[in-house]
Amino acid sequence: MEQTKNRVALEKKKANDEKRKFENHHKFIMGGAVHKYFKGCFSFEESEINEILEVHFKTAEVKKNISDIRRRAGGQVVSSPVESEVKSNEPETIESH
Repeated sequence: MEQTKNRVALEKKKANDEKRKFENHHKFIMGGAVHKYFKGCFSFEESEINEILEVHFKTAEVKKNISDIRRRAGGQVVSSPVESEVKSNEPETIESH
């Protein structure tokens, strides 16, 4: 029983490590994109950058562009935030396919 618990804990840790690696890579890519197209971003505070991006993403032109990209991708664009890490005390769910 203890070995099984340890194996499950190890698998959850591996899953969390993989997810964290993916999330860190995604954040790196997003930060690089902001830097590439907004060269002066280093002179602003985080709250100011957030304000600029928030206003920008509300424009009709950007909304249309995002829609076009999603349509071209055929639904393959991930639009929901990445889930939080698996907790060691969460019950396991078994999916059947």
